Amino acid sequence: MRLTAPIIGLLVAASSSAQYSGPESVEYDPVGDRYFVSNTGSGQIVVRHQDGTTATFTTVSPAPYGLEIMGDVLYACSGGGVKGYALSDGSLVFNRSLGGGFANGITTDGTHLYVTDFSGKRILKVDPVANDHEVLVANTVNTPNGIVYDPVLGHLWVAGWGANAMIKAFDRADGSLIDSHTTTLGSIDGITLDCNGMVLVASWSPNRLSRFDPTTWAAPTVVLNTGLASPADIDYDMVNDRVCIPNSGNNTVVLHPYGCSTGMSELPGSTMTLAPNPAAERVWITGDDLAGRTCIVRDAQGRVARSGLLDRTGMLGLEGLQPGAYLVEVEGHTPVRLVKE
Repeated sequence: MRLTAPIIGLLVAASSSAQYSGPESVEYDPVGDRYFVSNTGSGQIVVRHQDGTTATFTTVSPAPYGLEIMGDVLYACSGGGVKGYALSDGSLVFNRSLGGGFANGITTDGTHLYVTDFSGKRILKVDPVANDHEVLVANTVNTPNGIVYDPVLGHLWVAGWGANAMIKAFDRADGSLIDSHTTTLGSIDGITLDCNGMVLVASWSPNRLSRFDPTTWAAPTVVLNTGLASPADIDYDMVNDRVCIPNSGNNTVVLHPYGCSTGMSELPGSTMTLAPNPAAERVWITGDDLAGRTCIVRDAQGRVARSGLLDRTGMLGLEGLQPGAYLVEVEGHTPVRLVKE
């Protein structure tokens, strides 16, 4: 089942200085269906809407680098620490120093934040509720840059800087090294996962978006090698099936139609609808030939939140699901975005 329409080309946000100045990180907000972009030149976090318009979300000092949404807060790496801003109005709600260094990449497992210290070669584990942190990995050996949590394998993928950049996996509980791979790429800045758990990385040498299969680590597939200039901290927008790429070298942001497939068969022209949407406790799915078909609900990171077979009523219970955006997939039908209130 394809997640979107066929690839039609690059979607490039305009690059005027009023929009982007040293764009470093893009974070997709599935609830608001919008993109946050950190800018190291202006010190601003900019929000880009689906119609292409942009607006200043907030100003951060020191300038923001990696971005990550957890709950209703957008967290930003800033100097040697992490700051959090309410998604509703951009107000500062969290501010914690991590003890020096250069906080660069950031990810979350839904409970903790994990931050790479570029200059200190460390990984920090942050508990924003308790306003506390610990050193998870005291020495990554190579310079850590991008980081992403793998919800299926349960560990942290960390991309390295420099020649023959390394991709390592660390245990998020004790920081132990699980896996390590040396690539032929130079200076990997961003790393994320697609809808099937494939590892996507953005490198500076060459300027390229590449895909690795973490089960084999065979030679990577080239996803995109045009229109990129020092691509930085990327994100995968599962709802719209795009890879979000900030180009720090030419002040642009590319939203690249990706074409991820879950492997489920799709009926040509098939459609279904959800009502109500947004929904709080339950939603009804209507469409042709739904009874007895497999239904999968995925969260914004692509994790399976619920699955089962639909009955003739088409009712889907939402009890136990956290508020946010989900993708509802029914075998043979085009997926539909659902917002849980």
